[in-house]
Amino acid sequence: MTGAEQIVVILREAAGDEVSSRVLCERLGVSRAAVWKQVEGLRSDGYEIEACSRRGYRLVRAPDTPFASEVLPLLRTLRIGRDCRYVSETGSTNRDMAALAEGGASEAVVLVAGRQNAGRGRMSRVWFSPSEANLYFSMLLRPANEPGRAASLPLVAGLAVAAALEDCAPGIKPQIKWPNDILVGGRKVCGILCEMQAETDCVRYIIPGIGVNVNLTPEMLPGDLEKRATSLRIETGRIFSRAAVLAAVLNRFEPLYDRWRKDGFEPLIQAVAARDLLYGRTVTLEIGGRRVTGRADGIQSDGALRLVTAQGVVPVYSGEAHLGNVGE
Repeated sequence: MTGAEQIVVILREAAGDEVSSRVLCERLGVSRAAVWKQVEGLRSDGYEIEACSRRGYRLVRAPDTPFASEVLPLLRTLRIGRDCRYVSETGSTNRDMAALAEGGASEAVVLVAGRQNAGRGRMSRVWFSPSEANLYFSMLLRPANEPGRAASLPLVAGLAVAAALEDCAPGIKPQIKWPNDILVGGRKVCGILCEMQAETDCVRYIIPGIGVNVNLTPEMLPGDLEKRATSLRIETGRIFSRAAVLAAVLNRFEPLYDRWRKDGFEPLIQAVAARDLLYGRTVTLEIGGRRVTGRADGIQSDGALRLVTAQGVVPVYSGEAHLGNVGE
């Protein structure tokens, strides 16, 4: 945690009371000038910090920005997100996390961005990433598992996101759309992109990149997304703390990930099935340039979608799913 983040934690612990410069200097092991410089930096980041003559500093208001100092007090995890890093803008958090992974970063690092200017979805699509309204983050995982197991990890992440959204906004009903989307009321609220580096028999690392529409408003949406996307704010009429939403996702994800890493996807299938948007419905899958239509019949223990077609049951491991019979 940086010196500035430590100052925020100390001021928050004071619960609205002043904290003297002397106490801050002693806790951080720095000079008064260094404390002043850190406070000025926090103010430029949106923190309202009052300097009380001869009494010290008091935290008046914190910004709605998922800085580590805002997220860490809300975490119940042991590892995931304990190293939480924030950047105001980047091209892609997944790309940045890959660089950290190649540089030897430990498992459980979380990288959050205020905005992505080159965010990516599946099949190299551009992910719509307006500034400071939504949540964009990536996690670094190093599960010493065989690569074949990784196909189910987006569903594990999706299960965590769906449960976390219910925690934050009781009453909404998030559903999982295989392989990697979360929908509310038939509209997309979250997308997940998992990228992996592996050897023949062992995963080096997996990076789940997650985008959650938090405080997006209808006016922010381009015309082609108006009927296909939603947000927590659109669904409830409330504004949400992005730090709280991030913490909720991480709190839900860690125990699910630990279970998946130890026992595989099998113990989680029923929980995913309870949220399966496609189950029992006619879907058309785009697979390698061709379209296959059938009835979705649930998800297998390896993460594949079971598709019942005229030719029999087909396990599908990747592809784009569309509801209904989409013509050629």
